[in-house]
Amino acid sequence: MGEVVEFLTAHKNGRQFYKFSNNSLTFSLKGSGYAVIGLSDSPEVKYRNHWIYINRHGHTGVTEYQSVHSEHEVLIAVETPDIISEDRYQKFWLTWYDKLELGKSGITEPIFSHEIVNNNMKYVSFASQQNTNSVEWRFVSPPLIERPVLKPIEGGKMYWVKYDGLLPYGALIGGYENEFLYIMRAPHEGSLTPGKFVPSTKCGFVSWGGYMHLKNKFEILCGHDCTWVKTRGNVIPCGALPAGYTEYDSATVYIGRCKRDKHTIPGKVANSDCVCFFPYNGEEIYDAEYEILVAPYSSPRYSPSKTVPNVKVRDYIDQNI
Repeated sequence: MGEVVEFLTAHKNGRQFYKFSNNSLTFSLKGSGYAVIGLSDSPEVKYRNHWIYINRHGHTGVTEYQSVHSEHEVLIAVETPDIISEDRYQKFWLTWYDKLELGKSGITEPIFSHEIVNNNMKYVSFASQQNTNSVEWRFVSPPLIERPVLKPIEGGKMYWVKYDGLLPYGALIGGYENEFLYIMRAPHEGSLTPGKFVPSTKCGFVSWGGYMHLKNKFEILCGHDCTWVKTRGNVIPCGALPAGYTEYDSATVYIGRCKRDKHTIPGKVANSDCVCFFPYNGEEIYDAEYEILVAPYSSPRYSPSKTVPNVKVRDYIDQNI
């Protein structure tokens, strides 16, 4: 709960702004006549508001200012004699979702209801009109919600586990193809190639030479201290996780993944290529736009910051697997 706020407004005092993010307000007031509540996108905006006026001696309703130089437009007005007491607080509620509605506590039907387009009004102002008029207000302020302090991940470093028929604890989900896919790697034709593990088949699959190859002996990647970074072509983010090597020059191979037919399939990114290769529907498919797995603290070149620096493959220093 927030704090109880009590204050008095007079015509010369101007407006007092408060922020309400839930598009609703419960308040009490008492006074000699004319209370005004303003709704606005920002405390800097003076005229593009809806104004709700509550008048003891006349009407209660809504007006709207379209611009600084325009007159206000009365959207709705209802006769409300003696709606405010001069010596006793009266409790009201106000909501502004798709409709702007004002009601009085204990009465089911709202005093008025008017459809509105702008649902983004978060700032509420309180004021009084007429020189002889003052109004006392009371409401509970919105609770202060502090921004959570993010703590760095501890543990969860990436590691490979030999598959023994059971999905190892901590296995990293790498994609989805009618079921969750995991990241595996296996030797193939002199290379060490990452690919996808499909739990329902208990098999791994790698792409090589234009085809998809089934593997019964492989390792599965585990851990959680990593993230996926969007990239394309031969741009490899610093901290990309080494996962294997090519058969022809033992160049480093990284873990990538691509989208195909609403699926997300893990595969491989080699130094000498500008694409991500992945096994899908019995073939080796590739895409120049892909995500690559980055485990920041696995790289001595990593520097903690809000952005992950990119380097060209040809300039990248290979890391030990």
